[in-house]
Amino acid sequence: MMILDAKISRVTRDRDFGMIEARVTLLAKTQTGQPARPITVLTHAPARAADLRARLIADATHLAGYLTLRPQVGAVSRAA
Repeated sequence: MMILDAKISRVTRDRDFGMIEARVTLLAKTQTGQPARPITVLTHAPARAADLRARLIADATHLAGYLTLRPQVGAVSRAA
């Protein structure tokens, strides 16, 4: 997967747990020869991370890679 652009929005801070939660929209090419498509992921990182933007984008990229490689079977799986 190749990431072409990343936008971070809806950033909130949880003071109790010291975490930053954000919605990251990646413009990514998932396969060769296919057009780039947006992938939106909700992710979080510690508020005291060294490079918070890079950490949020790296985590979103990891999650997006996992979500695009999963077999698409019917409805979306949910965790209880």
